Amino acid sequence: MQLRTLIVITLLSIPSLSVRAQSPGIPHLEKHGSATQLVVDGKPFLILGAELLNSSSSSLDYMEPVWPRLAAIPLNTVLTPLSWELIEPEEGKFDFTLVDGLIQGARQNHLHIVFLWLASWKNGMSSYPPLWVKKDTRRFPRVMVKDGEPVEVLSPLGKESMAADARAFAFLRYRLLTS
Repeated sequence: MQLRTLIVITLLSIPSLSVRAQSPGIPHLEKHGSATQLVVDGKPFLILGAELLNSSSSSLDYMEPVWPRLAAIPLNTVLTPLSWELIEPEEGKFDFTLVDGLIQGARQNHLHIVFLWLASWKNGMSSYPPLWVKKDTRRFPRVMVKDGEPVEVLSPLGKESMAADARAFAFLRYRLLTS
């Protein structure tokens, strides 16, 4: 059995659910009456998972000794953050070395992996966008506090921020679905 990458989308839309449900080899959600089940390899799947700390998976060298320790625990899935800044260090230039390495590490240790997308915001902060987004406050506006001063948090009203984040996620999603 080839282990597949499970994809967790922070905001899951109905169209993406129905697209994935059409492909039986891709993990997806199926509704059965009032219950919704995760289906992996054509069978219901219960995640017995452990979640890594925010930066643990940002280094393949760091993860190398961690994978066997995770495999020794009675679990089947590792949830790991994946930050936007690590896959798109320059605008439009994607590097999936980390993603591919994490998938390979999980597969070698017979574990599934769920990526948790850290991008424009996490816990109300904007720590994980790439540097090119953080530096360009004109194109990627910040939240303004009462006195009109900006804070280091991307504005949820910034159309460029939303588009750049969505584009990066789309490239990641395509990579995961084709790997």
